[in-house]
Amino acid sequence: MTSGTESSRSYGSMNPDITPRSKFDIWNLIKRPMTANSYQLTARYRVKSAPVRRAKSGVVTRRRRRPESRAESEGCESIQSITTATDCTFFDLDKDLPDDFFDQDDDEADSPRRPQSIAGTHSQKMYLRTCKAMRITPTNYVFRHLAEEKMDLKHHLLGPEGAKACAISLVENSTVLNLDLEDNAVGVKGAGYIAEMLTENSFITELSLAHNDLRTEGVKAIVKVIHDLDNVTKLDLSGNNLQEYDGALFSNLIEDSQNLKELKLSHNCFCEVGGNAIGDALGWNDTIEFLDLSWNHLRRSGATSIAKGIGINSGLKVLNLSWNGFYLDGCKELASAMEKNTTLEDINLSSNRINKQCLQELWKGLKKNETLQKLRLSDNPITSSGAYFLLNSLRETKSSGLNYVDLGTQCVEGPFVTMLQDMQEQRALQMKYGAVWDQTMEAEDDEMDLVDENPVLILMEFGKLLGLRLTDLFCMMDKDNSKTLTRKEIKSGLLECNIPLSEKAIDHLVEKLDQDGDGEIDYGELTAGHQQHRRKLTKTIMMSRERNVDMEDTDVGRVRIKLQKLMAKQLGGAILNVGFSTITDLSRKGGKVVDTKDKHKKSGPSPRQK
Repeated sequence: MTSGTESSRSYGSMNPDITPRSKFDIWNLIKRPMTANSYQLTARYRVKSAPVRRAKSGVVTRRRRRPESRAESEGCESIQSITTATDCTFFDLDKDLPDDFFDQDDDEADSPRRPQSIAGTHSQKMYLRTCKAMRITPTNYVFRHLAEEKMDLKHHLLGPEGAKACAISLVENSTVLNLDLEDNAVGVKGAGYIAEMLTENSFITELSLAHNDLRTEGVKAIVKVIHDLDNVTKLDLSGNNLQEYDGALFSNLIEDSQNLKELKLSHNCFCEVGGNAIGDALGWNDTIEFLDLSWNHLRRSGATSIAKGIGINSGLKVLNLSWNGFYLDGCKELASAMEKNTTLEDINLSSNRINKQCLQELWKGLKKNETLQKLRLSDNPITSSGAYFLLNSLRETKSSGLNYVDLGTQCVEGPFVTMLQDMQEQRALQMKYGAVWDQTMEAEDDEMDLVDENPVLILMEFGKLLGLRLTDLFCMMDKDNSKTLTRKEIKSGLLECNIPLSEKAIDHLVEKLDQDGDGEIDYGELTAGHQQHRRKLTKTIMMSRERNVDMEDTDVGRVRIKLQKLMAKQLGGAILNVGFSTITDLSRKGGKVVDTKDKHKKSGPSPRQK
């Protein structure tokens, strides 16, 4: 069978004597969804077909639209009605549909109004008949997927009525194996339709009803059918507003199921009671291989019950417990569970308030487990020392099967990276982490931040900190008295002065000083720049006094603070008003610099005071 769109294209050629507009044709809505709005098509038909009558006032009017036919004129793919739990009633085939509804032959397909090629499979014909009986607009997307193995209807907002039409069409369907109705506003009433359909259809093995607000009543109906038939292998009920005591709904399903392999219950509100119910049931199950309990409120007794169930379980391979609250109690119980478990291969503990202490407790069990391969710990406050502890423990434990550890954006230190590189040469290990945080990196960032400032200003302020003028600093670096400085002379001179910059930063500074690129810096050019800067500095000071601006917020104050910070970090102490000889001597000895004023106070009166 061809699709509804292709079939409708051959309509005119097979029936040349029939005028499509002589009667309202629902296939027009499927045929031309992009050409015109279905509401416009329906309104256009009624304007041409409705009889004209003359009112008492003499004004010619058209017949009003029937209230019950408003659903036919909706310009969307399906009915968007949402029903509350109070008026929830499952569909009754004897009441809602004719007695011979499912026994009808293809009379409509053989009629001249609808060619045989447009009828399609039995499920597709059931879908069209159901939509006609329920007075809702059929959806071409649903019609087309009824003939495929996977019926993916995510985010289509079918609503309860649309879910009802799909359920009726799937009652006798043997093609669809995977039904995905995620985010369709199915609600409690729509869940009842799906549950009643599953009692007749034993071919659907993968079912997703995530984010449909099924709540307790809807989930209870779905879980009961799946438990009784036991033919579903994958079930997704995430984000359905399940509360604390709803965990008991899954106890019998988890304990008794023999075919369920994958269960997703994330984005619900299971806490202690819900965790106890699910954890106790896990101990009796050996068929579920994938379990997703992320984005719940599992903590305290709920977390410990889940951990105890994992210790007894003998079939689970992938477990997602991210975005819960296992913390210290949960990690202790999980450690003892990992000592016993022999099947788990991948566990996700991201965002579970796991700090270094929790990690140490967890490792007591992980080091005795030989089957776990992937450990995910992102978004946890384990700190860089905790990351180093984990890597060092992994290096000392030869029997561990871990080959992938995810620390998310956790910052680490240099020794961590060095150890990881050594371990990767000996074994296959992947480690995901954040920035490398060490003193070298921090110093480089501060140095480059300083070098980006005005180079003449940097030399002036550095000379002031040494007790030297810019001319004195220039003469000290000019060894051959040539009145010019080469790049090599500036670099060696600044290094001799113990400027708190690395060679890389000094090269960048010298490059900025050599503006003309001839490799030499003239004393006159440097002096001219110095005078120009002094005039600018005077103007800045005057403006700061008038506008009450702090000098630290100006260019001069900013450079001075950065220099003092770097020199204090290099020498290990505070640097304020120190002399050149003092800095040179102490930097060579590795001592701590003190204020010269305090030095004079401690050593007695100065020569000038004497």
